[in-house]
Amino acid sequence: MSGIAEPALPPTIVIRVDSGYQIGFGHVRRCLYLAIFLKENGFRPVFICRKLAGDISHVIDRAGFDIIFLPENESLAFSVFNVDFSSASFDKMARDAKDSAISFAEEYPGVKIAWAVTDHLLIRAPWQTLFAKEMGCKILAIDGQADAAHYANILLDPQIHETSEAKWAGLLPGSCVVFSGPSCLPLAPAFEVARNSAVVRTGSLTRVLVCFGGTDTEDIVYRTVRILLTWVKQNVKVGVDVAVPMNLLSIERLKELLADHPWCQLHVGLDDLSSLMLAADIAIGGGGIMLWERCVLGLPAIVVPLAQNQEKPIARLENQGAVVSLKLQDDKYELELIKALCELVENPTALRIMSKNAFRIMSDWPETNGWLRIMKGNTHE
Repeated sequence: MSGIAEPALPPTIVIRVDSGYQIGFGHVRRCLYLAIFLKENGFRPVFICRKLAGDISHVIDRAGFDIIFLPENESLAFSVFNVDFSSASFDKMARDAKDSAISFAEEYPGVKIAWAVTDHLLIRAPWQTLFAKEMGCKILAIDGQADAAHYANILLDPQIHETSEAKWAGLLPGSCVVFSGPSCLPLAPAFEVARNSAVVRTGSLTRVLVCFGGTDTEDIVYRTVRILLTWVKQNVKVGVDVAVPMNLLSIERLKELLADHPWCQLHVGLDDLSSLMLAADIAIGGGGIMLWERCVLGLPAIVVPLAQNQEKPIARLENQGAVVSLKLQDDKYELELIKALCELVENPTALRIMSKNAFRIMSDWPETNGWLRIMKGNTHE
């Protein structure tokens, strides 16, 4: 024997997250940024995902992370558009946790898990309790809704301007440590670089970015671009960038719509939107992680809540003067969008103020040291 000790393996972190047409892409993107950050800080992230229609697991694979796919089971699929809890929901969580534990043990026999991260609207205490017991690990939960209990050691709440003690009263173990605010979560490394080039917008509206992520509720992407084409005819100095995922259901219709409009560029399957956000004077899109990406770069936005869980964060950002929010309702959306754009064109000062407010909201980003220290202090040797 040489007497030389084998190098210690990085502590393993399991990340349980899903994506798809019914749950969106934001949770996977957020967890991918988290995984990159954790890997840079000495951890080994492994994703556990269930195959769902429209999922973007390919971006996880492309980033070089291992993925364990759970058995296909439509009865265990969760939808972002159905967030009411029932006893059946909690039964689903426990069954999903069992699937996750079994699948990990089969793929990584003998490997211990230090932490499990859950970022899923419908994975709460039943999942976390069972998985932590089965795998002997700690739990980090990401959630801003406070509509069900978590069994967690750390909770990251990305929402703003709430008293976390009152918000989460009775929903967390007494030992759980809460970190709140959008600055507590890492974003893509590209945004740290882009932030150095970001400036307060001048107030001149010459470039619009349209991006709704992976959720295409009520054909929102196509409807937005179609009405923009009408509006831009009256504002010939305005260019438009449209960023969509590769598996967007309306992509062929979009290509046909934009074929004769060279000033309107379609970008398909981009992993990094920071350059488009830097170039834009305003964005039109949904909530989720893009709320904070836009704010980091001082980009004002017209925002549409595409699911119930997006309504409060968007309302708070509007109260902070960083966005204008619109409701997605029948044909009124198109009329309200045109009205909002015209008002901003006529009032450049308002656009400058929105940009300043966006910067201010994320002025303390990133604030990750607190929860990272806890994770590093509670890992398997």
